[in-house]
Order: sequence, then C-alpha cells, then structure tokens
Amino acid sequence: MNVTNMVQGNLALKLETPAEPTFTVVQGGRSGFQPLTVKPARNQQAVVAPARVALKVPTIVAVALTLFFVLAMSVFSARHAAYAESVSNITYGTIRVQPGDSLWSLAEEYPIEGLSTQETSDMIRSVNHLEHGSLAAGAHLKVPARS
Repeated sequence: MNVTNMVQGNLALKLETPAEPTFTVVQGGRSGFQPLTVKPARNQQAVVAPARVALKVPTIVAVALTLFFVLAMSVFSARHAAYAESVSNITYGTIRVQPGDSLWSLAEEYPIEGLSTQETSDMIRSVNHLEHGSLAAGAHLKVPARS
C-alpha cells in the first residue's frame, strides 16, 4: 500500500492510495441500505455510471424566469418594431374638436393600421403635446390622415 504524508500549516494529512481500485454497491431502497464493497477482477476495469444531475428548485426557478424574460423581450421587441413601422409612415391632418369628442373617439375615427385604439389615442395626445386626455371644443388637433 502506498502512503503519502502532506503537511500544510498546522494540518497533517495522511493520504492512502489503495493497491487496487474499489467501489461500493448500495443495495436496498429508500428505507435503508447496506454497503457492499466489491473489488473488480484483475483483468476487468471498473465501470463508472454517469452521475445523475439533480436540479434544485432555485435552479428550476432561475431557468424558468430566464426563459420568461427572453420570451417577453422578444415579444416586446416585435411589438416595438411594428409600432415604429406604423408610426414612421403617418401623415397628419388637422381637425376642429367638436363637443363630445375624446381622444378615444378620435382614435377610433382616425385609426392607424397596425396600432390599437389605445396606441392611436396616445399618439394623438403626444403629437398635439397634450398633458391630459381632455379636449376643448373648438380646438384644432393634428390627427392621422385617413387612408
């Protein structure tokens, strides 16, 4: 039997290397096991089974959140590209606000292809530099030109 002595700091380790490799076979189920030491035959090599990877809950949660983030970003960027394309081709006309008009009703009356009514309403508010959503009858507003 080979014996190697190592000293590091105030620790002394004695490492022993067995003459022949051994491994432990575990018999039994979850309730208990009985270790059994087995030595391979001289001309036979020991077979090592690949270790199973056990994923823990934090790892699974981290992977799920990462996948969700990537999916959300791809949906967001696709939606943003559609929005940018729709906005880049808009021409505007000027109208006079009538009593009872709202940004929502104007967005429904002058829709922008590829945008929702909410997005069109926000666009009209932004183009006209309106801080609030309320409109005054008789005011002039820029709205998307009808196609």
